[in-house]
Amino acid sequence: MKSVRLSGWLAILGLFPSAPARAADAGWGGGVEVTAEAAASLAGGERRGTALHALGLAHLDWEQVAASGGALRWRAYAGVLALEGRGPTERFLGDFLAASNMEGYNSVRLYSWWLEAQADGWSLRGGALLADEEFAGTEAGASFFNSVFGWPAFISANTVNTGPAFFVAAPGLRLERHVGDAAIWRLGVYDGDTFDSAAGNPTVNPHGWHYRLGGAQGWFAISEVACAPAASPARFRAGVWLHTADFADVRDDAAGRPFAITGAVPRSHSSNYGVYAIGECTLAGKAGEAGYTAAFLRAGLAPSDRNTLGWVLDAGVAGTGLLPGRPADVAALGLAHAAFSPRLAANARVADPGQPAPDYEQVIEANYTVALNGHLTLIPDVQYVRHPGGSAAVRDAVVFFLRMKAAY
Repeated sequence: MKSVRLSGWLAILGLFPSAPARAADAGWGGGVEVTAEAAASLAGGERRGTALHALGLAHLDWEQVAASGGALRWRAYAGVLALEGRGPTERFLGDFLAASNMEGYNSVRLYSWWLEAQADGWSLRGGALLADEEFAGTEAGASFFNSVFGWPAFISANTVNTGPAFFVAAPGLRLERHVGDAAIWRLGVYDGDTFDSAAGNPTVNPHGWHYRLGGAQGWFAISEVACAPAASPARFRAGVWLHTADFADVRDDAAGRPFAITGAVPRSHSSNYGVYAIGECTLAGKAGEAGYTAAFLRAGLAPSDRNTLGWVLDAGVAGTGLLPGRPADVAALGLAHAAFSPRLAANARVADPGQPAPDYEQVIEANYTVALNGHLTLIPDVQYVRHPGGSAAVRDAVVFFLRMKAAY
């Protein structure tokens, strides 16, 4: 991939001036975030190696000055993203779930932008949106590097080009309804292919302003209900997703026989879908304070006849200020299991009997966020990846990361 020139980085970092945190009723705000990451293979994977890559995000946001009662209020946001370098999955690891959530096509691009209207507990947002910012996420999951803990693999691996998530936003609409103080319902409808390339060619939409809607790309829709009872430390979310494009069967042809044997075209399914559930719990302390510790468990399912992954489960725990004198540091431990479709595995056994069929990929991740000051953090991270790429033929891998993030 062609690297972004230094001038592109300077343009990103100078696009918006740094701004202090916005007061509740202020109009304009914005900021700049720069993250640099180094990764090194300690054992296993496809080969030994190192990787260095970086990410920059500049954003500008606006909110209407607060009005009394249930009056209509407006919000707006626009961001520009820069990516440079190659991550460990591309360079040496060969895993399926992507060990770094920063990996993407080297580019400077218009990222997410939107306008939102709010009134009487309702919210409607439209523009180029990121579903991974609002749906199916977990609080403690934000502490981890591996992509499986972010936009979940039971969606990203089974839709076209990961769906409306990092690193390409999708044109769409999101409707949200707050029900009392304890429940939220959301519905999002987005373009079905953010790349505008079913083959996954990122050069078709290299800078984020190539928009082609509908047609063979279909539409991606997701709906979720979240509940947080006031008297309970537990929080629950459940959702469904639907993609209206055509999806090829992973084993059978139109006659119901394995296409690895017949050589025929795979059977076509007119849509794809899945379900998920999330449970989170506060184990100690209060959010935003030292001693706060929270855990989560998340699981999702999708039909095994048209999907790479049949089911995925991930869990994690993160604690803030666990060491004396370090009130802003965060320690996190996560576990994930991604099971490949048994029908996909059956087809692989027929196609190449001499190789082990894809079965699962597992991840154990631990890291510690060191808050150097109000703007800088340093995060060492280690991951153990079992069956990289879902293959028992690839040695289990151990990868070390060091990430530094500056936010202004």
